[in-house]
Amino acid sequence: MDVTWSKTNDPTALWGARVGAETWVVRINDFPEEHLYTLYVNGGELGSFDEWPRQWSRTEEVLSR
Repeated sequence: MDVTWSKTNDPTALWGARVGAETWVVRINDFPEEHLYTLYVNGGELGSFDEWPRQWSRTEEVLSR
């Protein structure tokens, strides 16, 4: 799924996106002890990962929360 991410003002959740009616947030973890990123959808943890998916693009635009 193609997702466009924007920077947030949160120092631990650097990226956010609106996907349909959902709010997605990516948190930066304590790497390498943990996975690099964790994805939250509507405030609930969905899963963790280390490599940013190619279908997800990051912009410099700041997402207002």
